Amino acid sequence: MFKSYIDPAEQKSANRKLPKLMVEGLLLGGSGLGVLALIFEIAADAFSVAAYQTLLAIHGAAGRHDIAIYAFIVLSVLLFLGIVPAYKAGAYLRPNAGGSGPLVEAIGPPKMRWLSWIGTSLFFLDAVLTIIISSISAADVTMLLYPEAAPYRIVLAEAFAFFIMVVLVALGPKRAVPLFLLGGGAFTIFTLFALTIVGSTAAGNPEWAFLTEGIVTRLEANGVVEEVVRARNDLAALSGIAFLRLFLGSMSSAMLGFSGYEVIPASGKHAARPKWKVINTALTLAAVFLIGTGVIQLMAAAQWNIPATEGYSTLLIEYEIVAAQTFGRGVNEEDIVITQADRESAEALIQQQEEHHAEQELLGGHEAGLEEFVAGKTVDEVAGDLALARLLNDATRGTRGATFLLVAGVLLAIILLLAQGGGYIGGAAVAANAARLGRLPAFFEDDRVGIAVIWGVSAVLIPIIREVVVVESYYAFGFVSAFVITSTTVFFVRNDALLDRGIEPGSAEAKSLKFAGLRGMIASYFMAVVLITQKTDALLAIVIAGGAITIFQIYYSNRFRKVEDEVVHTKLAPGSGIPAYHLGIERAHDQARQRGLVDALEALIAEGGFAKFNVGPDRVRKLVAYLFNIEPSLLHIQHDEHEHERVPEPNLDLEATYQAAFAEKANILRRVEEYSHFGIFMFINNYHINWVSLDHGRDAKVVQQAMVDILFPLTEHDVIWSEFEKFEPTYQPEPIWQFSRHRYLWAKDQWPNLSDRITTIWTLQDFGLIPDDIDVETIISVAGGRKQMIVKVPTREGKRATVEKDD
Repeated sequence: MFKSYIDPAEQKSANRKLPKLMVEGLLLGGSGLGVLALIFEIAADAFSVAAYQTLLAIHGAAGRHDIAIYAFIVLSVLLFLGIVPAYKAGAYLRPNAGGSGPLVEAIGPPKMRWLSWIGTSLFFLDAVLTIIISSISAADVTMLLYPEAAPYRIVLAEAFAFFIMVVLVALGPKRAVPLFLLGGGAFTIFTLFALTIVGSTAAGNPEWAFLTEGIVTRLEANGVVEEVVRARNDLAALSGIAFLRLFLGSMSSAMLGFSGYEVIPASGKHAARPKWKVINTALTLAAVFLIGTGVIQLMAAAQWNIPATEGYSTLLIEYEIVAAQTFGRGVNEEDIVITQADRESAEALIQQQEEHHAEQELLGGHEAGLEEFVAGKTVDEVAGDLALARLLNDATRGTRGATFLLVAGVLLAIILLLAQGGGYIGGAAVAANAARLGRLPAFFEDDRVGIAVIWGVSAVLIPIIREVVVVESYYAFGFVSAFVITSTTVFFVRNDALLDRGIEPGSAEAKSLKFAGLRGMIASYFMAVVLITQKTDALLAIVIAGGAITIFQIYYSNRFRKVEDEVVHTKLAPGSGIPAYHLGIERAHDQARQRGLVDALEALIAEGGFAKFNVGPDRVRKLVAYLFNIEPSLLHIQHDEHEHERVPEPNLDLEATYQAAFAEKANILRRVEEYSHFGIFMFINNYHINWVSLDHGRDAKVVQQAMVDILFPLTEHDVIWSEFEKFEPTYQPEPIWQFSRHRYLWAKDQWPNLSDRITTIWTLQDFGLIPDDIDVETIISVAGGRKQMIVKVPTREGKRATVEKDD
């Protein structure tokens, strides 16, 4: 069951390339993105969750650190031993597939194809929620640097979402990589450094927990933190049912720490080759990073008794403690001295809380806010918290601790800002795949359009959702469903998909691969059950939104009609242009046909199939595009990407259409040759009259035969003459004539070079310098000297003879 399903030779080759693949792409000028570039371009979302995964785990456990730690450990095991192997198996089978929906179409059995519709819908929702949660989180972290900007938090979140959208649309996903690479790399290096310090200091200095209340009080007083969740009683006081409820609640919230992970395989089209190795390595490193950062943060939060603070990251509170105690002047508990100013501020806060509470009662409602941290506290207790907050500010002011916090805040805000890239790029990739399947309008095939649409939906929802804790309930359904669909697809993989990768169905390798899918199913199904039972209130909204997108896909694809397995296309005359499609699936098949023809054309060009025509490849492309009704834009895209490996069609039906079109190579060559002959025949038709002399036995037919023989030296006389006899001069559409004209001019240039001996004899006959009743033979070289032709000049009786002989 644990035997490697990867071909040993392929594995050895990939391992040898891995050092280069780590930094492939921008750094070394490769054709694709390496492991690090891939992670930072697409999966910044997966790394950015270091900012809030601890907050959510503690929040879901009602402030209990021990329960949050247990829940996160279980989740980590499920991720590393279940989800990771399943995703790696899927990436090995089809690295270009993309998200969970496309993977079902690529390698899943027909009975599971309905999952691809749902997977696409949920993935698109997941992308929208990624933008929302990342932009709001980035705005929250910005409060660390500018707490006075708290009233403009949502406006700032909207600006962040708009900024990344503009960058990606203006530059394109791939050209924007430097932005993600620099920001993600700086954040990762700093996080590894900072969390190492956090973990070691938390383990050695648990007494620093007294600082936590001062930090939280300051944040609440400044309006940065809107809600604080603390444990109300001891763990021993909890019943078994209460413990289980909190444990499952923490798991359902902590799952958000794995967000963005599902986007990594969706970036397969950007990866360097071998793509599966790059993707699999990125999957492993991202999992290690997610688990490692979560464990250290939770351990430190438990040691320092850090509560769940909505609006501010648990990680940043840990950073503040380190900044004050390690890089600052340090604070001792005995240094806390309550001043009269602290008492007056405390009295003012309590009075403000009472007035606010009374106002809320009059309005018939209640909002969590300032009263949460002063409720039940005496003036001295609140004054003590304020005094501690003042000491913390003094401990870091003008020290390396202030610099440390500044760097931490800036980098965390940047990575949360860049985390939107995962939603934009991954969601756009899935939308493009759906468009290729004919389930969304064709304009979604341009990633920029998908990015703009995702931003538009997100921009509307950001002011409505406002809080990370609100959106996380909905957000988790997107990527957990991706885990479920991917794992199930790998377990039920089609035999032909295994054979394509050199894995014999029923072999030990096949069983090992399916076992990876089974482990993913166990892990993802368990996570899904926990999510459904704990976030039931969000389920209805997810079902409605996902169902609406799915229904739209079905309507656009087939208008709810029963579509035959094989879509029949009307044979259109050359130059008819692109037909008007009535169904999305018709467009999908026609575009698969066009891609097959273009790839066949490019293969012929690469093989030198058109070399004999002495016409540039662009002119040939234009001719073929006209003859076979190919969109010029699609032809240019295929040509630009031809040096890379072909991305297979997204499902078997479209692949069959593609292969049928690709098999038209011989027909393409024949049609091009036909119009090559047309151009040469036009020259013969226009110029043969100059050498006709009935008095000397040269009628039109005699001259035409001589010209045909000389201009077509490698073709049997009877074959080419028969074709010429059927020729009729006609006006041709411009795309055809521009190609044929090149052949016309070629014949015009070649005729004087090849015919000088024959035309000299004809001229001598015309001037009576050679008797008409003698036989004259001349030898001409053709085909680059590879052949010689003995041509017998016609006599008065019209006799002719042409004999070929080898060199």
